[in-house]
Amino acid sequence: MTTYKNILVDEKDGIVILTLNRPESLNALTPEMGDEITRLVVELNKDHKVRVLILTGAGRAFCSGGAKGSLQSSAKSGGRAEPPKSFYKRFLALRQLEIPTIAAINGYAFGAGLCIALACDMRIAATDARMGLNFVRLGIHPGMAGTYTTPRIIGMAKACEVIFTGKIYTGQEAFALGLVNRVTPAEYVLAESLSLASEIAANAPIAVRLAKRALYKDDADLLDAAIEIESQYQAHTWTTEDAKEGILAMTEKRSPKFRGV
Repeated sequence: MTTYKNILVDEKDGIVILTLNRPESLNALTPEMGDEITRLVVELNKDHKVRVLILTGAGRAFCSGGAKGSLQSSAKSGGRAEPPKSFYKRFLALRQLEIPTIAAINGYAFGAGLCIALACDMRIAATDARMGLNFVRLGIHPGMAGTYTTPRIIGMAKACEVIFTGKIYTGQEAFALGLVNRVTPAEYVLAESLSLASEIAANAPIAVRLAKRALYKDDADLLDAAIEIESQYQAHTWTTEDAKEGILAMTEKRSPKFRGV
């Protein structure tokens, strides 16, 4: 397989492990990382020997969300240099994989970081992992298809609570909500994910791929519509004073004081 700079890719017995590999920044998302994921998806969809993909993070985090420097720059300038949807689509290319996907949430998973886990078919989390869709706590609208995937996974009422509060949950709390399929001690997250992947990989691959296609029938158009509206709304919130305050408060490690402007 191709060698990448921001991700690690290992394959054995038809199971691919994709590791977000920027541990020094808690695997924060960058456009370059997204471009590599997009290329990998194209490569894997051409390889009919692979049967399952596991997504995880290097070090003590799964993914901390958008890169801090990028968030600070967006807040100062009143928005990203490119439409938010262009950034989302790099990572949401994972939704185009024909094989089942499992997010092995080994640690922190915040904002867009949790969103890419929610974009996977299944999730296994460390019991003490910390995760949440904390966008509104930063003064910005949710992105990365979080408003689309969350209610489809846990139902509308629970999704409203998760998104409107921006609360951070432990892995155990996320399991109780239905955000993740299984929880396990941190040291066993990858092993548990590999066990599930092996169980899936032992089945007839054509039948599994077609079952996934049926489960997500008509998903593409709905997902695109959600991405479009999230992009518009997030771009608007980047122009607000609340977004500047939210990012500044995060940087200064204090509670934000939002004024609704």
